[in-house]
Amino acid sequence: MSKIKMSLRLHGELPPTEQINSILEFFPTKSLRKGQRVGKNRIQPTDVWILDLAKFECRGNKNEINAMEQQIQQAATTLQQLAPRLGFLNRSCCKVELYISTIREEDQGGFSLPGKILKAATAADLSSVEVSILVMLDDYEEPES
Repeated sequence: MSKIKMSLRLHGELPPTEQINSILEFFPTKSLRKGQRVGKNRIQPTDVWILDLAKFECRGNKNEINAMEQQIQQAATTLQQLAPRLGFLNRSCCKVELYISTIREEDQGGFSLPGKILKAATAADLSSVEVSILVMLDDYEEPES
């Protein structure tokens, strides 16, 4: 089984959230401001604006694979729509990243990115593509709550 989440992340010294929303014509899934308390002992160190693009689990059956491909296509379409708008952000103080987080139980942690996502990321002139991979070993047991 695999779990994958893709999001567009803006971070750094960002303009006000409302201004970003207006420029991009999208609302964030999550937005945090520098200095904001985000936990009992943690203060947000930088401004962050996050738009979730895709989130899915796949065990390899045909329906799940089709749903995954549809979500990836939609993520690529969203990135393509955002590409010209992202150019209005001051990139000297704002980093724009495609963030991919995955939890894998197979393929020794490997995964592939479809060309559509790579093409859309290139068109959006992203600062980087960040990847987080957690490989679940066969003998891993979920902690009890």
